[in-house]
Amino acid sequence: MSTAETTPKPSQSTTPVRLVHAAVALLCAAGLTSSLYLGWTRGTDLPTGAGFAGGFSAGWDHMLNQLAYFTFVSGLLAAATSAVLAWRPQIRSAAFHALRLAAVVCVIITGGVFNLLLRGDDVLRGAQFFNDTVLHLIVPVLVPLVWVVIGPHGRIGGRAMLLSLLVPMAWLGATLARGPALDWYPYEILDVPRMGYAGVGVYLVWIIAAYVLIGLLLWGLDRLLSRRGTCDSSGV
Repeated sequence: MSTAETTPKPSQSTTPVRLVHAAVALLCAAGLTSSLYLGWTRGTDLPTGAGFAGGFSAGWDHMLNQLAYFTFVSGLLAAATSAVLAWRPQIRSAAFHALRLAAVVCVIITGGVFNLLLRGDDVLRGAQFFNDTVLHLIVPVLVPLVWVVIGPHGRIGGRAMLLSLLVPMAWLGATLARGPALDWYPYEILDVPRMGYAGVGVYLVWIIAAYVLIGLLLWGLDRLLSRRGTCDSSGV
């Protein structure tokens, strides 16, 4: 039997993987679109007891300011990296896989922090319910699950881990830098006027520590899954 007959064509073997990544990218895009819609139609809601008084009116200002929310950033990373994997499932770029690692870790943190620390008692309906369900409940579970099941694996290393850290650090730096100028912060746990930098710093340390811990766990799991995949393909 010839090699051409025993080896599946790339298009055949990767089609299901491409479809899964494409579906995840579309779901994330739908959640992000609902965020933009809410920014266009609703103004900023200040948390009860907030130490800041700034905000954004419905329209372009609030819609463009969606990038200030960690939920939006993590969803955008998940959508973009999933779209790239739908196009090139076997991409090997170290920079890309650093972003992919950041996407997986950030959506996990988004789900954990929002549901444990930030979720209120408000009953959500319509676009708000859809946005919350997709970006705070489904994506934080689906994206890591897809990574575990279909990978790609064997792409995480020390360099990718360090590069991925630039994402949350850049977001935190930009958030704290623009906060005093706007008199506005995206989350209660970043309310510098009320808690001071020392109080906010406690949350920041825990979030960065959680990021590093989750990243290290994914790194170890990646090595395990990669090794198992090699053994499975060799028939061991």
